[in-house]
Amino acid sequence: MLLNDFGYSVERARQNLDKSFGDNLTPEKQTHYEKRLTKIVAFAAWFIPKEKEAVTDCLREITACLYGANSIYPMYHEELIERRILQDKAIGQCYRLTQELQYAIETLPVDIDKYTRFAEMIETEINLLKGWRKADNKFKRATSDSAANFANVNNNGNANCNNASNANGVRPDFDAVAGSLLSVPQAKKGEAVLPNGKN
Repeated sequence: MLLNDFGYSVERARQNLDKSFGDNLTPEKQTHYEKRLTKIVAFAAWFIPKEKEAVTDCLREITACLYGANSIYPMYHEELIERRILQDKAIGQCYRLTQELQYAIETLPVDIDKYTRFAEMIETEINLLKGWRKADNKFKRATSDSAANFANVNNNGNANCNNASNANGVRPDFDAVAGSLLSVPQAKKGEAVLPNGKN
């Protein structure tokens, strides 16, 4: 869609304009013709490039939020909240993408029917994201109320770091497993799925 300029063609629009006005224009019609022609050229000169940037920004934000949320396996309530915020942002960007496409449809003289499948794809993605977000409710019972529980103070005044110096108390070393994060697992029930088929 982006590579096809949202289905808009300057040449086709110019041909339709010429066909609409015909030959031997009166001065009044000539003025009106030139205004329409200026608008046609302006669509390709600045509107379409700007709209491409907006749509691309939406897609990048959706991807960043999805990968960011998927990289968090909540052990504490604060982590669950952070994951939820990223999921909400991804859904919000999907709605923003819908609005951008609607704006393009209303502005450009293009075939609306060609946008139907894109609208359906976005709606499917939104529903998948909402399902993934709802499935995260299972973490509420498994996470601690606060990350502050990691360092409680004992009766003698000493901090209890929950065996942080032992293997049981050490949080995962994400640098050591960074390579594994580059390969995304296949989608499971309740997980988000990117348009390219990856979660």
